[in-house]
Amino acid sequence: MTMKKPLIFFILFMIAILAYVQWGLGEVPGEEMYGIMGKGRATEQMMFRYIRHYNTQVDSLQLRYLIECYLWEAAFEGVNSDVAFAQMCHETNFLKFDGNIDITQNNFNSLGTMVYDMYWACFFTMKEGVRAHVQHLKAYGSKKPLKNPCVDPRFDVVKKGSVNLVRNLNSKWDGLEYGKSIEKKIDMLLSM
Repeated sequence: MTMKKPLIFFILFMIAILAYVQWGLGEVPGEEMYGIMGKGRATEQMMFRYIRHYNTQVDSLQLRYLIECYLWEAAFEGVNSDVAFAQMCHETNFLKFDGNIDITQNNFNSLGTMVYDMYWACFFTMKEGVRAHVQHLKAYGSKKPLKNPCVDPRFDVVKKGSVNLVRNLNSKWDGLEYGKSIEKKIDMLLSM
């Protein structure tokens, strides 16, 4: 009879640990860890409202098409659409394109190329630019092969599966706070 109590306690303890790890029970609000791979939670309407909150000048039809591209391309490759969309918002300043890249390049994550010196990649269509962005995220987040033909000019130089969480992008992309900045944008996106 005395052996049953420790065994029952051990089993309950292991169930609690598995629940904590598997389902994220006990997470601290604002400290969610966003995976690069997986299913996003933001809807098309949430994404639309999020961009329009920061950029009222963006064309509604083009924005709806862009969102559709992100949702479709991310789902097809298994990339978290919330992550891809939030990163696009960060890189383009909510489609204002007030940095080094302009809208005609269809480059939504400041992808460079490796031709002579680095310069910003250009894509023929919006969909192709989104596909390149999603493929670039997949390169970091997974070791699985692409489902679509590769259009990301830097796909082959990324160590596949080297970053599984957004917060770990700090060491791979633009600065020490990069991942945290994307996480904040995801939090805001999901609150729309």
